[in-house]
Amino acid sequence: MRFFFLLILSFNSLLSLQAQRCPCIKNLDFAVSKMEQNYAGFRDKVTEHTRSSYRAHTDSMRTKAAQIQSDSACMRLCYKWVRWFKDNHISMRPYGASQMLRGTPPAFAFSEIDTQTLLFTMPSMSGDYKALVDSMLRANAQALTSKPYLIIDCRSNSGGSDQTWASLKPYLYTQPVVTDGRQYWASEDNAEFLLQMARKDDTDKQTKKYLKKVAAEMKKRPGAFVGTMNARRDRPAAILPYPKKVIILVNKYSASSTENLLLWAKQSKKVTIMGRQTAGVADYGNAGVSVAPCRDWELWTPIMRSNRVADGRGIDNIGITPDVVLEENEPDWIARAREYLQK
Repeated sequence: MRFFFLLILSFNSLLSLQAQRCPCIKNLDFAVSKMEQNYAGFRDKVTEHTRSSYRAHTDSMRTKAAQIQSDSACMRLCYKWVRWFKDNHISMRPYGASQMLRGTPPAFAFSEIDTQTLLFTMPSMSGDYKALVDSMLRANAQALTSKPYLIIDCRSNSGGSDQTWASLKPYLYTQPVVTDGRQYWASEDNAEFLLQMARKDDTDKQTKKYLKKVAAEMKKRPGAFVGTMNARRDRPAAILPYPKKVIILVNKYSASSTENLLLWAKQSKKVTIMGRQTAGVADYGNAGVSVAPCRDWELWTPIMRSNRVADGRGIDNIGITPDVVLEENEPDWIARAREYLQK
């Protein structure tokens, strides 16, 4: 699951500023159509109470689109239309962005800050860093199972994949943990996207089988949610005596897969969440991609919804409240966490 792939205005230079290759209304209608057909949260966001606001917003953007003469201005307008849904898993990216070279990896770090306390700095949940996280935890397994305190710093970690943090689970368990099920919105585009993922070489066999099964179900039941409503229960093979206490630090930029970590970890008796209210971007995810008419940009739309939404426990634009709230201007959150653990 990806978070905050916001429209980056700096890539306007990639677009033609000399002439408009696609009528703006065509681009806007493309965005409207794809969102209405494919977005898993559309029917939660466009309700009896909000439909008039949605229509007024869309009509206003269409009126403005008719007057726009440049691709870059049109892209900004389409992005403004998309922001009505207040879901930072919806994004617009340069065409081919998923194949672009990635920048410098964020600074993951593992350290002993005193004889009793370990600090694991985890700035991203991107699936690109799963192997790195796994290797760091393996290399520090002896310390993790012999020190009483662990601080996991997930401040400004905007998410990625739940698999990236999965190797932390053994150090957090105190009893079985329940994870909400998830369902997928069935549409032709969404089914094809899942099949494309299943055809990738780096997709494991079990995942390929699951994606093909969901895609087949989508084709049988278009315009409905498919998949299971059942929650998953993780049962620990063993409960480790160390670490005895764990703090996860978060702030208002912690989101998506990081929030999934918190929802999982909060069920452990040894875990305390500390910091600020999180972003609230974890109810909808697994974004599929559609390419705009002139292939200038891509629209990424969440096709999955957590079952906690239907159960009235959604965190969309709400976030997760920490167990211990820290002031934003607190000078040293790690020192506060260390102090809390030792008390």
